[in-house]
Amino acid sequence: MEKATIEKFKNLFLEILTEEQVFEGKLSPTTLEGDEVDVVSHEKANQMDFRLKARNAIYLNKVRKSLHKIEEGSFGECEDCGAEISLQRLNARPTADLCINCKEAQEKHENQLINRNRASSKVGRVLPIETLEKGFNRDQTATSDFHVDHMDYQDIVG
Repeated sequence: MEKATIEKFKNLFLEILTEEQVFEGKLSPTTLEGDEVDVVSHEKANQMDFRLKARNAIYLNKVRKSLHKIEEGSFGECEDCGAEISLQRLNARPTADLCINCKEAQEKHENQLINRNRASSKVGRVLPIETLEKGFNRDQTATSDFHVDHMDYQDIVG
């Protein structure tokens, strides 16, 4: 990568860190005073501030990591395969540490894990149809005469 391009990214990262020092002081928890609505509103604002601070902390770590890579001469190299990360990708996401091919492979793998976890979590929640039907038979203590002779499995699950 050209030295001028690397210098451009370095200046961008330094500017982000400088702006963050100004931004950091602006987010502060509000006091929980007032009626219930005010307290809930303040709690929601505090939660949002916390989320913003957490996201900023993660992003700033990526910015610092990118600055460190610039200093050691490895900025713009994919951490997975070692290939050069395209300038187009770096312009879109300056803190990118994977080339587009490795990032797509990583996301595909993550999606497969998520889908596998979703599928396995549903298995434990499905009850046999007999168990579900028992719950719909007339209860001895109930005042209604509700009774189900036949239930379609899709009616129960859906």
